[in-house]
Amino acid sequence: MREWEPNSKIPTEFELCDMLGVSRGCLKNGIKILVDEGLLVQYRGRGTFVTDRKMISHPTGNTLLSFAESLKSQGISFQTKEISGGIIPADAFLAGKLYIKEGDPVFFLRRIRYVEGKPIMYIENRIRANAVPGIEKVDFSKETLFQTLEKLSGKKIGFSNARYSAEVAGETKGKALGVSADSPVLHLEQHIFYADDTPAEWGNVWLQAYRYVVGTILPRA
Repeated sequence: MREWEPNSKIPTEFELCDMLGVSRGCLKNGIKILVDEGLLVQYRGRGTFVTDRKMISHPTGNTLLSFAESLKSQGISFQTKEISGGIIPADAFLAGKLYIKEGDPVFFLRRIRYVEGKPIMYIENRIRANAVPGIEKVDFSKETLFQTLEKLSGKKIGFSNARYSAEVAGETKGKALGVSADSPVLHLEQHIFYADDTPAEWGNVWLQAYRYVVGTILPRA
């Protein structure tokens, strides 16, 4: 079986069916999966092409970087779209996460981040609003979250508790990431704290599983 170079056009469905000895229905399903994974791209009237896709890494270890800072450190240009941002009352769950009382104001922010015009992550952040006055006026399509939190609170981000898991996208996240509902995604649940140990925000990030790798450097004890 031959390999196709990035940006090259693959054979037609009829040619592939003949080459692989499979039905057209089976082939269509296979191509759809590869398109959802970002390995192929289809253009109306032109055909199907192999993508020129670079993996994006996010380091973990001794240094806490936001995703925006991580992308910038790799020289990767990106755009951020703010879907919504507004004040909501804390329920019992959020009150526990943010060390506040039920009913206290929480700033709920939803964003999509794009690289090369394609969505790579869907982000939800829930932030202690009383600690960051004026946050509802910030344009998060231009400003990054960590820098905004430090500027408005007058505190430094200290550390995070993070947990990664593999999930199925589902309808909402799949639509945001431009993949089918049954596509795999990488989910990060992250609890960010200021240097004085008070919570800054509790967030969830869903990443394109076929674009992101998570790496770490661990010293031997």
